[in-house]
Amino acid sequence: HIGGCILMGLVGALMGQLGDLSFSAIKRQYGIKDYGNLIPGHGGILDRFDSVLFTAPMIYYCILFVNEM
Repeated sequence: HIGGCILMGLVGALMGQLGDLSFSAIKRQYGIKDYGNLIPGHGGILDRFDSVLFTAPMIYYCILFVNEM
């Protein structure tokens, strides 16, 4: 199952970057610097989890796919 681990690592890295870039593009389009000010300088809670929103569903489907192999 090393191939499955490699697949999940690649998909996770790709989707994490895509999630982060997508939310950055949305913020840039609307002129928003941060999604919140709970922790100053850290961008708000959505900035902490923007990549997870894209990554988690794809990793779930990768797990299903690897278990089918």
